Order: sequence, then structure tokens, then C-alpha cells
Amino acid sequence: MHTPVEGCLHGMEPAWCFLCRIERSGADPGTAWGLKTRDDERDPEDRRGPMSLRQASYLRFLCEEFEETFDASLTDAESAIVVESFLDEPMTDSQARTLFFLSQIVGMEAETGLTYGQARTKIRSLVAIRGLKSA
Repeated sequence: MHTPVEGCLHGMEPAWCFLCRIERSGADPGTAWGLKTRDDERDPEDRRGPMSLRQASYLRFLCEEFEETFDASLTDAESAIVVESFLDEPMTDSQARTLFFLSQIVGMEAETGLTYGQARTKIRSLVAIRGLKSA
């Protein structure tokens, strides 16, 4: 069993622990983990209003993850498209390291070549297997 690293309750380095990154982000955890689906399933082109606070928080987190500039002026539709594009990007180094660490603990081979969204889902499932309180 791994003991917590100073500053990380998950036993990883806080600088790259994906779980810590989400917890520190201020983004709604259900949204960050992909658990809360959109309330508005209309075509993004039909959603002209401003993005919700939850959407803005999550988009800000993703922009930080990918070192992109956050644009608070995006409409709900535009922000939904940008979020989806981030989810299709290759997983981040933070995700890859977290996947490797958690996979070793549960005795599984770490998956490679995942998208950001796929890695997020895999990390969430490994957290459940490990019994952590995050995700």
C-alpha cells in the first residue's frame, strides 16, 4: 500500500496527480469526471446564451490543463464545442502518470494512446477499484 505523499492524499506527486489537479481546480467534480451530462441536449447551434457557471469552471480547468487561454465570452454552444474538442485530445502527461501509478497498484497494465476523455474515464474506474474517495 502506498502512503500519501506530502500534499497528495492519493500517494502520488501532487505536481502531476490528476486527482489532485481536479480537486484543486474548483471545477464541479461531477462535471470534471464526466458524470453530469448536459441538461440541454439541443444542437449546440441552437444554444445561443452564455455558458453556465459550471461549464465555465470546467472549461477554465481544461484550458489550464492544455495551456490554452480561457475565453469567458464564449456562448454555451461555443463552450460545448471547445470542451468536446479537449476531450478528443490525447491524454495529458498528468493523466498518463496517474494511470500508470493506479494501474500498478491494482495489478493491471497501464493503457496508452487514450484521449483525454477516455483517460479520465479509466482513471475514475481505477479510483473505484482502489477505493479512493475522489472521483
